[in-house]
Amino acid sequence: MQKSKGKIFWIVLGVLVLAIAVWGEFRAGSIPQVAARVKDLDLPNLGVYRLQTWIAALSCIAVYSFLFKENPFYRFFEHALLGCATGYSCAVVMRQNLYSQWLVPIKKAIVNVAQNGWTSSDAATIALILAGVIGLLWYFQYSKKYFWVSRIAMCISLGAGAGLAFKDTFNQLIPQITGTFKNVCPSEYVMPGATLMERFYMGCENFIFVIGTVSVLMYFFFAFGNKNPIVKGSSKIGRWYLMIALGAFFGNTFMSRLSALIERVHFLMAEWLLISQM
Repeated sequence: MQKSKGKIFWIVLGVLVLAIAVWGEFRAGSIPQVAARVKDLDLPNLGVYRLQTWIAALSCIAVYSFLFKENPFYRFFEHALLGCATGYSCAVVMRQNLYSQWLVPIKKAIVNVAQNGWTSSDAATIALILAGVIGLLWYFQYSKKYFWVSRIAMCISLGAGAGLAFKDTFNQLIPQITGTFKNVCPSEYVMPGATLMERFYMGCENFIFVIGTVSVLMYFFFAFGNKNPIVKGSSKIGRWYLMIALGAFFGNTFMSRLSALIERVHFLMAEWLLISQM
């Protein structure tokens, strides 16, 4: 009984959406703004444009249908999105990385060596063949007998990734650490041309920043017990700072998601159903 009700619901919903969309297509010719835009497109381009709009609209509705419950309509477009993203990424890697940054430089280096002899730059470029061989070792994961060969490429990739991540983390942490040293009593030398009140406000802002930094560090510092009044008081202040910061991050995330929702609703209303053109 419940399955039949679910089928009836999706059939009614599909018919309703289709009816609204067809109504919008017929009504498009009577709207001056849309009619003017349609005249600028020939029939094939107009058909492609409307087909793209329909696909985008159905994809958007399918994704938001997950808010009701998981359904085959949502799963189909989810798998389509993953398949298109995978295919697109493979094409980008083949064209922008393997072809333009690997195959083409090696080919030019080999031609240069054949014409002008060996140089250090050509030798380094031809050595990129070794990188391609190491990359091919990943495909040994499809073999149960020689699976261990792929671990060579895995170890090299993890080692290089760890080194680059450590370098990037170090370059990011040092400016953050040095940026926490704020002057709570900025002088005229630090702020040339600033008035006394401007320096006072900047000193108050820096003081709040320094208190927040120290208190948050004390909140995560477990070497001393919480019975120490200094540690206990600063930990409470640090907790309030963390709550304010996390609340601000959550509010910013909510605003960005809400902006995305508003943009999608505007697309459905204006571009697909043409309601805003009335």
